[in-house]
Amino acid sequence: MTSVLRVLGAIAVDDVPVRSARVRRLLAVLALEPGRVVPVDRLVEHVWPDEPPEHGEAALHSLVARARRVLPGGVLVTRPPGYALAPEVLDATAVVVLRDRARAGGAVDLLDEALALWRGPAFAEFADEDPFRPVAARLDELRADLEDTRAQADLDLGRPGDAVARLEEMVAATPLRERRRELLVDALHRAGRPGDALAAVANYRHVLADELGLDPGPEIGRLEAAVLAGAPPPSPPPVATPVAANAPFVALEAANGAFAPSSIGPTGPAGPAGPALLGREAASAGVAAAIGDGPVTLVGPGGVGKTALARHVATTVGASFPDGVVVAELATVTAGAEVAPAVVAALGAPGASGTDVHAVLRGRRMLLVLDNAEHVVDAVAALVAGLSAGCPTVAVLATSREPLGVRGERLRPVPPLADDAAVALFAERAAAADPEFAVSPTNRDAVLEVCRRLDRLPLAIELAAARMRVLSPAELAADLPVQRRFLRSPHRGADGRHRTLHAVVDWSYRLLDVREQAVLARLGVFAGSFTREAARAVVGEPDLDGVLADLVDKSLLTASVDHAGRVPSRYALLETVRAHARERLDETGDTATLRRRHAEHVLAVVARDGLLAGPDATCRLAAVTAEWDEVRAAVAWTGRHAPGLAAAIVGLLVDVAEVRMTPEIFTWADELLAGGEPGAAVHAVAAGGARFAGDLERARALVAAGRAAAAPGDRAAAVLAYLQAELDLFAGRPDDCAEAAAESGRLAGPGDRVGVLAHGSRLLAVAYGGDLATAVADAEALETAMRTAGDPLLAPWVAYLAGEVRADTDPAAALARVEEAVRLARDVGEQYALGVALVTLTSLRARAGDTAAAARSALASLEHWRGTGNRTHQWVGLRGVAEMLADTGHDELAAELLGGLGTRRSGGPLYGPDAARLAALRDALAARLGDDALARAERRGAARDDDGLVDLARDALRPP
Repeated sequence: MTSVLRVLGAIAVDDVPVRSARVRRLLAVLALEPGRVVPVDRLVEHVWPDEPPEHGEAALHSLVARARRVLPGGVLVTRPPGYALAPEVLDATAVVVLRDRARAGGAVDLLDEALALWRGPAFAEFADEDPFRPVAARLDELRADLEDTRAQADLDLGRPGDAVARLEEMVAATPLRERRRELLVDALHRAGRPGDALAAVANYRHVLADELGLDPGPEIGRLEAAVLAGAPPPSPPPVATPVAANAPFVALEAANGAFAPSSIGPTGPAGPAGPALLGREAASAGVAAAIGDGPVTLVGPGGVGKTALARHVATTVGASFPDGVVVAELATVTAGAEVAPAVVAALGAPGASGTDVHAVLRGRRMLLVLDNAEHVVDAVAALVAGLSAGCPTVAVLATSREPLGVRGERLRPVPPLADDAAVALFAERAAAADPEFAVSPTNRDAVLEVCRRLDRLPLAIELAAARMRVLSPAELAADLPVQRRFLRSPHRGADGRHRTLHAVVDWSYRLLDVREQAVLARLGVFAGSFTREAARAVVGEPDLDGVLADLVDKSLLTASVDHAGRVPSRYALLETVRAHARERLDETGDTATLRRRHAEHVLAVVARDGLLAGPDATCRLAAVTAEWDEVRAAVAWTGRHAPGLAAAIVGLLVDVAEVRMTPEIFTWADELLAGGEPGAAVHAVAAGGARFAGDLERARALVAAGRAAAAPGDRAAAVLAYLQAELDLFAGRPDDCAEAAAESGRLAGPGDRVGVLAHGSRLLAVAYGGDLATAVADAEALETAMRTAGDPLLAPWVAYLAGEVRADTDPAAALARVEEAVRLARDVGEQYALGVALVTLTSLRARAGDTAAAARSALASLEHWRGTGNRTHQWVGLRGVAEMLADTGHDELAAELLGGLGTRRSGGPLYGPDAARLAALRDALAARLGDDALARAERRGAARDDDGLVDLARDALRPP
């Protein structure tokens, strides 16, 4: 079983330790409740237990972004009001699944595989802290149980010698665990060592008396008596054929009603029960525990496996009902009046009147399963309400796509499968269709993509797996939008609702009234989750709140609600439902109208929140990023059908692009430029991207073209002037930089962040020109002004500037301010400020002689710039790394790095103190290495590509 995040030992991703203690702690907290949304406030409380940051939510967002860089995509997801970690990636989850598979099939290799996942005590460094302590203790107890079970397996397989060797180590590790003592005595007896078995009993009796003042339990006494009596060692029991370790865990009950019997007797099912449902172990136990405390209704979308789960639960609890379990299949019932007769018929009283249900059931102690109730929900609700009042000894378990709405109802939503369970189900069903099929490392990603795009619905996966007779997983994934309609069950006996995936969704759609159908179709234009505000702007339904609630109840819409009220409630369609909704919308001919409304709403959002300034700047940024799926979809559609609208959206994202350095925003701007003349704001976005990517000549051309296109009063003019100042600063033209920065400040409105950023460029130009006193005084004045403004996104820039201009005159004060800038930037997710602050932090630490700390910040800087695609500043940072390597005796590596940097022009030309330092460095390397060795090293560096040069520095900086 493949897992990603390891908590059974030191927190690691696969076998790579997570270096950041704060990221380790975040992942550990999320791993305490895998699959569940952990609210932001609880995460902040546990990740920063001693000293929570001032801006806790922003700090958490930044930390989550760092965590996602070490995890595969889709593993750590945002779900208001917090975040959730997919349970299937945890080694702890893998252990539980392997244990259950071993129980089902008796396979020793599964136990070994489970135990091999432990690399140390669960949660390692956090195990003795709250809230980790109880979970770590449970996991450690699970490990002990598995070790005991593994020793027992040796005995059952007739290997007492192996068991003794294993148990002697286990007993030494936990001398007071009685089960292990019992197993050791038994193993020694079976191995023909009665004297050692008796010595083991005596030793345990002595330990217990000394440590606890207790005597051994009765089982130890029984084993001792058997040895003393000279009884022959017990023979191992017959061993069941073990299940192969790579076999699917279990086969999911087909959602087409493959479970044949409708009546289950008091001692179990009439037919074979089959193994537990794949990926539904916890859900099955929860449903079974709820039965008897009121009517239980399994709710969820079509194809999620409600029927399979209900019938499996019925088999597991059947023995607790003296009068058995009866399943009433309602899918074929066409009207509410037919519900009661169908139940009477299922009860085995076909001659009774439909009104005699209560008479038939009165006094019985049984479980009644009412399967597929959604299309006759009112009649089923009336029946269940009557049973609750008149037949209290009859427990009811119903399946429906919406709640029954009766008093005392216990709702149990049935979610889609987890990733690993979905892949395992696909593998089992595909192998049934084509015995040569198997999930392998080469096709697993494609299989997982298919499962995810089918919302991990069991029925959809089963139907898709059947296509493996004619398609590969990669072909199916690539063509899924077309194939979705034709996914068909291979079972001729499947009922009509489940013969195709299209029929599954269409069944639910046709149960809606006309207004609900219209709203659902229009909601199909959303690409991801959406708020009520967004739905109102796009759908145009007066009673939208009521319809949304109805669609949630009917399992066609999911809702994420922050009951604390910090973020708006969000709604989403499953992909299978979304595809069906879009088909219905296309049939109406209103798709273009709805797409434009959607894009206009996105434009309104970025117009309202895209200008990142003021005390609520981080809230504005969060509001835009929360709608990112919709922004992406709107830009894609308008780019083809309404370029002017696309240009308006992208142009308003210029602040987001600067803060986040999101590559796709720059790509959008480049595509719009290629299609025509989209205006000054798009030029500004594209110029910002070119300057980050290192194409400074193109950036200058875009700035010039944008400034020529800017209209009077256009904010883009201020942004373009700021970018011109940055480019002049990179080029070593401080006077030109100061002039462009002053122009940007004049053009920017009061409190506009671009004016502050331009001011910062002017400050740096003054400092790099040698007038440090003026630069320091100006930085102090800026800091005073910005303290009043209270803009959290500008705070890291102000701290960075205050440190940068003091680097040569007061290194200690500079270090403190730059460290503050790094912390503030991480707290609010200001990626550009974080990167430049890390570069300066590295230099200051190196100059202070703290080589280890400098190496750490240099590594962080390199990874940061690589992750954001910023080559310009990456090369600037690598210059400092070359100096560090030479200072620590790695002359050839430093020379190789200098040789590579000499061929890159994207960092701008060297000038001022930087040029003097690197020239002196090269002279020193020539003196130490000799001209020939220096030239060879420089040629090796020049031959490396961009990533290879970064890898060279990164490998050199990593601790041994």
